[in-house]
Amino acid sequence: MRSTPRLRLRHFTTTPGATSHAAWVERPWPSIGALYRTTPREPFAASAVSLLLGDVIVHRADFTAQHWVRDADLIAANDPGTLNVAITLAGRAAGVMGDRPFRTGPGSVHFVDLSQTSRHDSSASRTILLAVSRRLAIDSGLDVAALHGVVVRSAAGAALIAYLERLLQTVDSYCEEDAPLLSRAILDLLVLTERTAEPESAQAVRRAAAAQAARTLIDAHLGSGNLTVTHLCRDLDLSRTSLHRLFDDDGGVRAYIRNRRLEAVHHALTRPGSDDAIQDLADRFGFSDAAHLSRAFRARYGISPSVYRRQLMGLAPM
Repeated sequence: MRSTPRLRLRHFTTTPGATSHAAWVERPWPSIGALYRTTPREPFAASAVSLLLGDVIVHRADFTAQHWVRDADLIAANDPGTLNVAITLAGRAAGVMGDRPFRTGPGSVHFVDLSQTSRHDSSASRTILLAVSRRLAIDSGLDVAALHGVVVRSAAGAALIAYLERLLQTVDSYCEEDAPLLSRAILDLLVLTERTAEPESAQAVRRAAAAQAARTLIDAHLGSGNLTVTHLCRDLDLSRTSLHRLFDDDGGVRAYIRNRRLEAVHHALTRPGSDDAIQDLADRFGFSDAAHLSRAFRARYGISPSVYRRQLMGLAPM
């Protein structure tokens, strides 16, 4: 007769409102909120469940679009000593880990060494995050430092995803004494995923690097009237066809620029003490006038920028 307690999931869900992002960031490990400087790209919401299995943690999360930065200061202040593995179930992310450009999508398995820097953007996403103690990962044959930023897909990766999703659905079938066996199965599948994956092609690496260069250039010139397809092609030395292909997943380069401008406006509105006029925000971020900005903002977020600001100030119903 097994006598140890049943395994249980830890649950977390933000409540609507201006403080929800802060609540997520301040939530203690195994939340990843405190490990990054994050900037929401739309009204923030998150929900998560965590399963603690000793040296392995399984963390499934749904969250809205964000910009993520992990720099040297954050690494010095908060390094849980883990190899993190981000498995994308829905949504996409792109950025740079160390000096390696990367791009993820549904079904991808992405390795992250939290002792190294990173910067990326994610869409609204559902992910399963594995946190494996760095010691255990290295002992199992995973080169943690070299894997930073590597994105793989393989049959073993698909099996890992299926196993983790089923485990989270049936967690109450297991007792605490089962934790070592469950974590061992996860680690074995993870090692197999890394060993059997096909290496990224040189073309994929070049595409990821070009996409990151384009996104960086766009971010640096959001308010410029010269932020056009013609100028981007010239500055990046790309044809129009090649540039548009980089943004297929974003609805095209023009849609990406419009959304990044709207995200910049959204971020400006959420800054404490923000009192910029809507027209000033329109001028700063490349919209023809306040009415143009308001229409685009409402289409993206379902609310006008002026009403959104009043909600943040508690002057309008949420």
